[in-house]
Amino acid sequence: MSTRRRSKRGERKLASLRLEIAKAEVRLAMLRVSIKEARSDAGLAAVHSARAENSHLLEKNLLAEQAACASQVALDLAVKASQTDALTGLRNRSVLWDRLAHEVELAGRHGHHVGVFLLDIDDFKQLNDQCGHLVGDLVLQWVAGALMATVRASDTVFRLGGDEFVVVALTVTRNDVDLLARKVMEALREPFCVAGQTISVSVSVGVAVFPEDGKVEEVLVTKADEAMYRIKRARSLEYTFGLRTMSATYDSA
Repeated sequence: MSTRRRSKRGERKLASLRLEIAKAEVRLAMLRVSIKEARSDAGLAAVHSARAENSHLLEKNLLAEQAACASQVALDLAVKASQTDALTGLRNRSVLWDRLAHEVELAGRHGHHVGVFLLDIDDFKQLNDQCGHLVGDLVLQWVAGALMATVRASDTVFRLGGDEFVVVALTVTRNDVDLLARKVMEALREPFCVAGQTISVSVSVGVAVFPEDGKVEEVLVTKADEAMYRIKRARSLEYTFGLRTMSATYDSA
């Protein structure tokens, strides 16, 4: 390459560098102006305003989150209340069908059994009339507690209303259902103290078992109800708070 060409090439590079320097100086000047404006009263006011708006938005977001959490808690409590018997704390009849359908579906898939126990306190109306509704409520609470303490954690106890209770139990064999029925009857025979009185209640229990007695939830509950009333009809109509000496304490569908 000749000396002349090298000289021209050097001049072009130098011109290009001078142009870049000029552009950089313009940008630097603009940056200095921006910094000066930001440091001015107007700039500081804009920064403070932006910070205040940001704090306001954060506060609103926090309040919205708290309101959402409170609404969710209130909704959860409302759902729980709608599914719970207020007197005994047991599940109520609104949950029974879904729970029973779930257990039946599970038992059908695994070849297991489902026991449906329908319990009714004998002569409960007479107890209420003689001792008062407060004592009657305490008896219902005691029965509910005795059932919860007797069944397994996997079983579910419901209060249908009045003095009727239902236990839904997923079991492996039919014999397991019979064992649980006897266990429940033994627990409910125990005397207990209410309002200074020692009381022993007797209950009539009807049992229906999936799949032998039915494969539909409504059929199982109906069969258990029919079995329970067979026991009631077999019992003496004589009113007593003592234990009843009956050879059969529960009946199966």
